Amino acid sequence: MKKLLFAVATSIATPMALAGPTETLGLDEPFDRYTWLTAHNAFTSNGLIRNQRTTIAQQLEAGVRAFMLDLHPFEGRVALCHAKCTYGPGTERFATLLEATILPYLDTHPEAVITLQLEDFSTLAQLKAELRRVPRLGSVTFDPTTWDTERWPTYRELISRGQRLLIFSLNEANSGAIFTEHGTVHIMPTVRYTVENYWSLGMTILTHDRSCRSRWDADVQPLDRTSIPGKPGWRPLFTMNHFHGLPVAHHASHDNAFEELRRRYLDYCLPAAKRKPNYVAVDFHDEGDAQAFVDWLNQLPDAR
Repeated sequence: MKKLLFAVATSIATPMALAGPTETLGLDEPFDRYTWLTAHNAFTSNGLIRNQRTTIAQQLEAGVRAFMLDLHPFEGRVALCHAKCTYGPGTERFATLLEATILPYLDTHPEAVITLQLEDFSTLAQLKAELRRVPRLGSVTFDPTTWDTERWPTYRELISRGQRLLIFSLNEANSGAIFTEHGTVHIMPTVRYTVENYWSLGMTILTHDRSCRSRWDADVQPLDRTSIPGKPGWRPLFTMNHFHGLPVAHHASHDNAFEELRRRYLDYCLPAAKRKPNYVAVDFHDEGDAQAFVDWLNQLPDAR
């Protein structure tokens, strides 16, 4: 922790943008040493209330590597919707996103690792039926039960094994090994494998609550929790949420400004979590300096 604080104090305020976390850290660090730009409600670019201006395919090309997705049952399928599904082109099915966007990107970018963070309101039967539509999915999902390391696998090890898609779910009933006739898809329970701060800066842009408290019961899931049950040496991955309840595109340049993010991290989230975040989740990722902030974090030493 002292080493990290010293490095923060002596680092340049606004670094030049880098090509990505692996350009800075290489491929041989454990996965919990990297920080990734994360799109909150990544699927809403063509919805009535938008949290992003670009599609997930465009977000991938821009360097986003983690995506927060809401899943709801809709017309016999599982769809990407926020609060309520509606008819129209904005309601994409989960399997379609995987088959048409996520897997092709992994195919064409053999060193890419992608994370999906799901808020899943479907039943296990509904989710399983949707996943059956993506025959190759099981072959690329990360399965922690297949690793007996005393730390997270390195980035290179994930690539070598082909486990390049990490899926977390807030719906614990829909996590674990999900068996289909095409193979086993593994989904990790979010609350077990991650920690995250409370998600809102405030409902409107008139409020900026920069405090960094646990989204969950702090006595049970504190931000500075250092281990995952059953996985000695594995730290929970830390998501730093930084967005308002009601998204406003023109205000995102303020919320996502480098100094605003840096202040939130240094003054609130670093003291609370005692480490760097692995995921920095924002609205309108292309507004402001969120990618530069992520690049800066990846230049800092690990707190461990």
